[in-house]
Amino acid sequence: MNKLRKYKSKLVLMLILVVFGINLSAKTDFQDEKSINEFASVLKQKVLLSSEQETKVVSILTELQNNVTSKPENKNSFIKEAQSKIESLLDNKQKMKYDIIKNDLWKKF
Repeated sequence: MNKLRKYKSKLVLMLILVVFGINLSAKTDFQDEKSINEFASVLKQKVLLSSEQETKVVSILTELQNNVTSKPENKNSFIKEAQSKIESLLDNKQKMKYDIIKNDLWKKF
């Protein structure tokens, strides 16, 4: 009888840990998506991105997030690559505005 209680206790503890782990993982994914959308929104407002440009920026940032998650030691090179891709989407007027806010904007990412 005592062994059965220990077994049930361990099983309940394992289930709690699994549920907590899944919940934590889902929150992290949501927060990443939220930060990407906020970043793109700020960029859209400050630089006046078109809807197409905004979609491409979100795609670039999602790729950046995936790359940084898989290889955090290369974060700086991934960020420089993403910055380059985003800059290539911009016209001359947008680039001038982007250059003004670039440093502050990327600190948040």
